[in-house]
Amino acid sequence: MWVPIVVAALGFIGVVTAQLIAGWREDRRWRREQQREDQRWQRERQRDGEQRRYEGRAAGYAEVIGAIESFDFVLYQAMRVRERGERLEEQLQQDLRASSAQLRASLGPVNLHAPEKVRTMLPGATLPRSRLCSALLAGVQPERHRELWREGQLGYRRMRAEMRGDLGLDAEDIEAVEAAIRPGP
Repeated sequence: MWVPIVVAALGFIGVVTAQLIAGWREDRRWRREQQREDQRWQRERQRDGEQRRYEGRAAGYAEVIGAIESFDFVLYQAMRVRERGERLEEQLQQDLRASSAQLRASLGPVNLHAPEKVRTMLPGATLPRSRLCSALLAGVQPERHRELWREGQLGYRRMRAEMRGDLGLDAEDIEAVEAAIRPGP
């Protein structure tokens, strides 16, 4: 009589043990899946954050580059007029002021999204233009116009190369640019 009781008890213990082991395995499998899912979501959030930062930098860079090049177009026209000894027409003065304001307004996104190296290059690209604009509007004679123009171009080209490098795009050879922009002996 004790043999069937022992067999029944062992069977019951075996079933309970099998259920405990199966539950433990299932719990472990679920935790591993949850961990993988958490890691996947974390990578996806990180990738989305990097993409938003990249897009913010790209948009800021495009805005400031567009503003600088637009400003250069107007500055060059005004500089040529002053070099001929002529007075700036009212429309050209308004264009200079508008282009200067557009450049100032475009600096915010770059200051927000760009790395420190690009932010420190902004003054080298913008301040010579601002000084040249002020000199042209004030009617100052063109002794320093070309120097300010070259200084602004060099600062801009350096900054643009750094921006393009930051975005993973090809960038021009700065040494060749500096040699081309700098005045000869």
